[in-house]
Amino acid sequence: MDKKSSEMVELKPGRRPTLEQVQYLKVRRASQYEGKTAHFALCVFNLMNAILGSGILGLANAMTNLGYILFTVLLVLVALLAFNSIRLLLDMCDLTGITSYEAIGRQAFGEGGKIVTVLSILTHTLGAMCSFLFIVKYELPEVLRTLTGAEECSSAWYLNGDYIVILVTLVIIMPLSAAKNIGFLGYTSGFAMACMIFFTVVIVIEKFIIPCPIYGMNSTVHHEEYHLIQIPEHIDNYTNTVAMATVSTNNNPTIEPAGVHNESTECVHKSALTQELEEALEQQQCEPEPFVISLKSAYAVPTMVFAFQCHASVLPIYLELTNPTKTRMQLVSIVSITNIFLLYFIASLFGYLTFFTAVGPELLLMYSYYDPDNIVILLARIMVLICVIFSTPLLHFPSRRSIENLFFSKYEFSWIRHLGIMVVLLSLTDILVIYVPTIREVFGFIGATSASMLVIILPSLFYIKLGLDPTCSFKKISCICLVVFGILFTIMSLTLIIFGWLQ
Repeated sequence: MDKKSSEMVELKPGRRPTLEQVQYLKVRRASQYEGKTAHFALCVFNLMNAILGSGILGLANAMTNLGYILFTVLLVLVALLAFNSIRLLLDMCDLTGITSYEAIGRQAFGEGGKIVTVLSILTHTLGAMCSFLFIVKYELPEVLRTLTGAEECSSAWYLNGDYIVILVTLVIIMPLSAAKNIGFLGYTSGFAMACMIFFTVVIVIEKFIIPCPIYGMNSTVHHEEYHLIQIPEHIDNYTNTVAMATVSTNNNPTIEPAGVHNESTECVHKSALTQELEEALEQQQCEPEPFVISLKSAYAVPTMVFAFQCHASVLPIYLELTNPTKTRMQLVSIVSITNIFLLYFIASLFGYLTFFTAVGPELLLMYSYYDPDNIVILLARIMVLICVIFSTPLLHFPSRRSIENLFFSKYEFSWIRHLGIMVVLLSLTDILVIYVPTIREVFGFIGATSASMLVIILPSLFYIKLGLDPTCSFKKISCICLVVFGILFTIMSLTLIIFGWLQ
């Protein structure tokens, strides 16, 4: 490279690139990049799969804690925020010729900006991968138990969630994560989206089948005697939720939660429920509430932000789009976010209208409680499992890339390093899933911190620093407002969540 070319390609951190540098980098990127293998539809599937995951299971609970009108308004706003942040990232990519979220952070604020961006991406992607594998850990063994007809107390290895998580990681997730490029995952992503559409259709249908209230003192089924039965410990840890099963002394029909059998004396533990859960299950209300404000609402908005977080995956997907222009990638984003919004809203609304105030923090398990042997519900559980398993490699790509950009940005590609980082990240994810007891705090804490940084704060800060618009322009003023809002939102959400922990 001659002296002039070296000066053109070298961008000084913390400073806007010159117009000559931008043009040079765009031409250089277009001529050197060889991975444009994903057509428009595959990129849409990949971005949808990067967005959609365990978030769809927690949004019905968010509607319960906000009310259906407030939830709808906030979900629309969060979807718009997510698209606006993608647009800002694409603007930065187009402006600087840089195609990495971490490198944009370095260009805007030097090494400190790069480190903050990398930490935000790692925190989010690890948290999201953990939330996906939590579902595998606690759902897949129960699905296998139903399919094989195994006894509740069976100690078969395939009913152990820890073993299942490790096996799924080795057999499915690692091979998909080992590839150099992300584009080919569009085929698995398309299949995963079909699975989630099926799951959403099941939720709509079950709304007209499942009665409300399901059981408890307000149930239309009256019993002469009630006993409180706690869900087995492995399920209780999953959702921080316990359910009450009614045991009748006459011939009236009863409804039992998934995995609970009265004839078992070893696997079912009778105990008093906590006051909060006892009220939710015994005093289930079956009327929709338009507005709800409570301490639990602190988890709702972070859960929404978490559910729309895909920004770490946007630029890798953009790089592999055939004819990668900003306009085409913005269209990919619009189509993806719109489709995911519709899936989220339909699943949340009909899940809420099915269970109302009794909706737990994980929607799928609610249907399992009601009728674990129902073949349609069983298929829906399998569909969700397929989706979250196929979503994990998509989140692994940006986490591995962030580590490579932080520590190995000056080195040539190496398969040994590539696979070594993959093994370390997926092993760490499995360890966290095995030893962290609950999933509920993952949504709230990650949504309030790293997801807020990646969706709201960092893209706006980058544009304020690097954008060519004058400081008083509408675009930069709106970015300043978003940064202030993001900081206040993070502080408020964390304060309420921590206060809730202390109660």
